[in-house]
Amino acid sequence: MVVPLYNHAAYITPAIESILAQGAAVREVVVIDDGSTDNSAQVMRDLAARDPRISFRTQANQGAHATINAALRACDGEVLTILNSDDAYLPGRFAALLGVLDAEADADLVASGIAFMDGAGRSIANAWHGEALAFHRAGHDMGTALVNGNFLMTTSNFLFRRSLFERIGEFAALRYTHDLDFALRAIALGHRIAWLDTPLLRYRLHGSNTISEDHGKVRAEWAMSAAAYLTSLWDRPGAGAPDWTQAAAMEEVLQRHGLSRAVHLCMAYLRRHGAGTLAESPLLGDSDFRARLAGWV
Repeated sequence: MVVPLYNHAAYITPAIESILAQGAAVREVVVIDDGSTDNSAQVMRDLAARDPRISFRTQANQGAHATINAALRACDGEVLTILNSDDAYLPGRFAALLGVLDAEADADLVASGIAFMDGAGRSIANAWHGEALAFHRAGHDMGTALVNGNFLMTTSNFLFRRSLFERIGEFAALRYTHDLDFALRAIALGHRIAWLDTPLLRYRLHGSNTISEDHGKVRAEWAMSAAAYLTSLWDRPGAGAPDWTQAAAMEEVLQRHGLSRAVHLCMAYLRRHGAGTLAESPLLGDSDFRARLAGWV
């Protein structure tokens, strides 16, 4: 169990309490403060003193993806899960999701429905999420549905086998879509994501959510993640023939969101450089290409 913490002194206590409330299934909680500038670290030190299962350390700011990766590497368990420091688990989440993994041996990652709250913890609606989830419920495959709208929402919604992390690699250096990229990479490499359509996570919507910072940059990372998914799905060694019905549905999604050109150009880049995952490709470090990509989304 890992918690990346950054400037969430106001939220970290209910987050940690929601983890410990899951009971004996929680064997370790690795919390890393990613260079917070508020008093998050002191609040967390006080929390860590209450329970020996909590391991806490600080680091200079490196970003959410790097913090999550470092914390996951420090875990010993065979099942890994993440909670961002402004979210909270609902009672019974661990038991329910672990039950899904036990019952479905072919699933490597499981996620649940989501309840939304505001900065004060009050329950709120999220029409966008409802629409994205309805698209998946209408029968679209998981990959196409996630590219259309990431209804999994967040790394806080991921519970997965350690073997998945070892097989597909760490979270890529993406600010906004490292969660989407990880889920799509799992699917492209032949791993199944199970979905429990019951709200077991409380996702907090507030003014400092990362995803609300810069919509253009979010769209650029969305396009890169979709492109990496499609090139891995179709070009990896041993990949089968494309499902053309699925490919057509994906193209409709990309066109509807105005992402088709950006995704196809990213796919061309990835193929030119040997395809592979975003973490393996030079794309994320190519400032010239990424500057051009900003004009294509």
